[in-house]
Amino acid sequence: MISRLPYELLSAILEEAAYGNIQEIQQYTYGVDSTSTNGKAQRILRGHVANDSQRWLSTDAIRQVSRQWHDWACHYALRDLYIRRWRGSERWTQSRKLDTIHGCPSRDVFYRDPYCSLRKTVNLSSKHPLLASSVRRIFFDGFYGVETNTMILQVLKHCDQLDLVSLPWTTLRYGSEEDWSRLLGTREDGTALASLELLAVDLKHSQIMEHGRQVDKHPLHSPKVNFAHLQRLKLSGSSNLMPVNDDDLIAISRTARLQELHITGTTSVTTKGLVALGRASEDTLRVLEHSPLSDDGFEHPNASRTEDGSHLCEELVQCPHLCDLTISLPTICSSLFSETSVNWVGDVQIRAAGICGQSGNLEKSAEVRPTFFGLLSQARSLIEAQRRRHVELNIEIFISLSIALGPLESC
Repeated sequence: MISRLPYELLSAILEEAAYGNIQEIQQYTYGVDSTSTNGKAQRILRGHVANDSQRWLSTDAIRQVSRQWHDWACHYALRDLYIRRWRGSERWTQSRKLDTIHGCPSRDVFYRDPYCSLRKTVNLSSKHPLLASSVRRIFFDGFYGVETNTMILQVLKHCDQLDLVSLPWTTLRYGSEEDWSRLLGTREDGTALASLELLAVDLKHSQIMEHGRQVDKHPLHSPKVNFAHLQRLKLSGSSNLMPVNDDDLIAISRTARLQELHITGTTSVTTKGLVALGRASEDTLRVLEHSPLSDDGFEHPNASRTEDGSHLCEELVQCPHLCDLTISLPTICSSLFSETSVNWVGDVQIRAAGICGQSGNLEKSAEVRPTFFGLLSQARSLIEAQRRRHVELNIEIFISLSIALGPLESC
C-alpha cells in the first residue's frame, strides 16, 4: 500500500497530487459590474485566490483518507499563512446566476468585519495548537491597532515552529517584553525564529489620534529580548507614527548576530543605526541592503565618519563574509574598494550624495573630479582582483547625478 512507503517518498507523491488539484480548483474571484452600456450585469474578474487558500482547498480530499495523510495535508496547507485586513465593499445581488438578474443588481450594502480573518486565526490557533505548530511562515498585513496587535501576538504564542514572521511595526511598540522574548527565544527542540520582517506605513490622522493615547512598552529595552538567534532582519517602509529609528537598531545590536540585514524605504533610520547593527554582526553578516527614501537616510552628524571617528567606508570592508551589498551612504571614497580580500560577488550597488572630504559638486567642481576618477580606478582594480579569483563582480556607483555601471570600462 502507498501508506507503507517511506515518508519522504509519500510526501513527494502527495505534494504532486496537491499541485495537480490546484490546477483544477477556482483560482480567481469574480464580481458583478452593472456599468455596461446595455444595462445588463456582467461578471468581472476581481482578484487571485490567495495561495494559502488554494493549498487548503487542494488538500481537501487528501485530509479525509487517513490520519497520516490528514497530518501531512495540514502541514502542507498551513506552512505559509497570509492574514490580511479585509478591504472593499460587497453588495447583495438578486441571484447567484447572472442570467436570472433582471435589470441592475440591488445596492443593499452589508457589513463585513475587516478583522474577521485575524479573529478566526486566533480562535483556530488557540483551540487547535497542533495546527498552529504546522505554520512555518506567517504574514500579517493591515493590522496596526492595539487590539489587533494583541490578537497577532496571541496567534504567535501558539505558532511555536515559525521560521519567518512578517509583522506591522506597531507590534514593536505595543508588544510586551514577554511577547518578544517568547517570539525570539530558543524552543525546546533548540530551534528559533530565523527571519523577522517589520513593515511600516503612514496612517490616517484619525488613526494617529487613536494610537496617541497608547503607551510604547519599549520591549527592546528589556534584557529578556534577545536577537542572538535571528538570522535575517528586514525593515521596510516609513511611518508617521512611532517609526522604527536608530535607537531601536542600537537596542537590537546589543544581542544581534545577523546574517542578512535589509533596511528599505525608510526615512527614520540613518547610518548611525546601520553602523550599530553592522558592527554587532561584523563576523556573520552576508547580505546588507540599505536603501532609504530620498536622502533622508543620509542624515549623519559627520558624513564620512561615525561617532567614535571611524571611517564609514573602512567599516564596510571589515565584514569578512559580506558578499551581497546594496547600500546608500552620505559619501564614499576609494577606501571602500581598497580591500581586495572582500568576498563581494554579483551586482554591488553603491549610492552616495558626494565624495568623502570633498564639499564641491561633482558636476561643477573640477577639484572633485580627480578624487572621483581615483575612486573609479580603485573600483576597477577590485573587479580585476575578483576576476583573478574567478569571481564575477559588477559594481554600480551612483554619486549625485553621475552613474558608473558594470565593469566601469566606459567611465
